[in-house]
Amino acid sequence: MKTYYPFLRANPKPMAFGFSLTLFSSLGQTFFISLYVPWLLQDLGISNSLFGSMYAGATIGSSIILMALGHQIDHLPLRSYVYKTVGLLAASTLLLSLVVHPLMLPIALLGLRFSGQGLMTHISQTVLSRYYEEGRGKALSISSLGFSAGEMIFPLLVAVLTPILGWRMTGVVNGLLMVGILYPLLRSIPMEDYNGPAGTASKKPQWGIVKDRSFLRLLPSNIVLPLVNTAIFFYQLIFAGQRGWDPTWYSLIFASYGITRLIFGLVGGPMVDSLGAIKLYAIHHAPIVLGILLLGVSKAPWTGVAFLLLAGISLGLSGPIKAAVIAEVHGAENLGGNRAVYTAFMVFGTAFGPMIFGLFLDGGITFEVLFLASALILVLSLLPTLGIGRNVKNSRV
Repeated sequence: MKTYYPFLRANPKPMAFGFSLTLFSSLGQTFFISLYVPWLLQDLGISNSLFGSMYAGATIGSSIILMALGHQIDHLPLRSYVYKTVGLLAASTLLLSLVVHPLMLPIALLGLRFSGQGLMTHISQTVLSRYYEEGRGKALSISSLGFSAGEMIFPLLVAVLTPILGWRMTGVVNGLLMVGILYPLLRSIPMEDYNGPAGTASKKPQWGIVKDRSFLRLLPSNIVLPLVNTAIFFYQLIFAGQRGWDPTWYSLIFASYGITRLIFGLVGGPMVDSLGAIKLYAIHHAPIVLGILLLGVSKAPWTGVAFLLLAGISLGLSGPIKAAVIAEVHGAENLGGNRAVYTAFMVFGTAFGPMIFGLFLDGGITFEVLFLASALILVLSLLPTLGIGRNVKNSRV
């Protein structure tokens, strides 16, 4: 851990850039949107399955747009690219707060998913992955701390402000907070130094990567983990209520997930730098699988705490590991285009998670059955990734 201090001292602005983008990507992440699900269902009079379908459609649209436009980060000026992304996220946050008709909801969700979960994360991890070769793991770990910070800050902020201001004004405050902090910070960062390698990157989406053997072996887990994780966090307040857990209590203990993710996000960086991301890829899923199993076999409140802690371990390690594994497998050239394809499929998985859970729940399937099935499917998705490092050099397109 001591290696982080000199690294931060030597690279304060790149780290502030990466951290701030991942922090405010929270506004488009599932855990944040899930905080508004009970209010949206109540005010708009829509069902779980309908909302899940809207969410899926918006997220699929986000993944398609990301595949089409994500490669532009390799050859367009970064400052303009970032400012447009921040502006779109702010506008989408405001629109969600103003939704008064169900037809407005998919538009707001599309903007949030594309600009927040999609582009903000894509920009941060792509820029740092190609800017650093030595120390890439530490850079990505520090950047990934923004996810953890967001998961600690925003649920508490929403829990405190909603009883006072209402959920709509709370959403407005979140959007204004992002603009008020992020724009002044970005003006002080020399983003021109982080532009892609001029003249070498492809100006077309990297569709050829879908034929790569390593990509195909990583694809199932790249879809299944976000599908399962998104669905569970999306309906967390619903199943907490069904189990008799106080929603305020659960919102407060959600901070334990953020703290654990923060700690293991820091642990993951040096592990990547010393062992390599490929060797760690399958192993780091084990804690969240255990946490999902616990939710499936018991309704006791302690299982909620255990799940959040174990999920924090896996998703904390996941930040630097998943970002670095793409660079290790495919190289740094055209990294933005390659990451856009990976991210698009990941976002595709997040689209179907809430919709699938919603359909099963409306059909009478219990959360316990869904949790046990999810753990099994996640384990099966990891089997193709075992031993992937042996074939990396021969599999690159």
